[in-house]
Amino acid sequence: MIKQQFFESINEIEMRVHSAEQQIQSIGNAECLALKLSLITIARGSCSMVISPGHSKKGHFAKLHIPSNRNVIEAVLSLPQEHFDKLTKRMLQIADRVVTAKVTLDKTLVLDHQGCLIIEDSTDALITNLIWTFSLK
Repeated sequence: MIKQQFFESINEIEMRVHSAEQQIQSIGNAECLALKLSLITIARGSCSMVISPGHSKKGHFAKLHIPSNRNVIEAVLSLPQEHFDKLTKRMLQIADRVVTAKVTLDKTLVLDHQGCLIIEDSTDALITNLIWTFSLK
């Protein structure tokens, strides 16, 4: 049995944007940002994030799904149109520079001594905070 000291509990995941695409659907007038991110806080895996404009009483809706059978975390976010437009504009302005995202979850995740995520079953969590960091030049 591995001693408890070899585990780390986290509720934040930091990620680096690998690619970003803006998708616009002609029929239905829908749009979204589709991002692929590499994980910084967690040793293995990546994140597929879809951000769309929406109307929520709280101003945003965000959830994270960690499947037990693959190393791709799935995030779905809905932001107010103003925030969505601002994020899209900022992504376009600095397309060649590093962008990171730090998500805070309503659940605690456990990492082993190598920084790998330990889960037995698929896990769902709400994203309670999201901070974007854009490098300036």
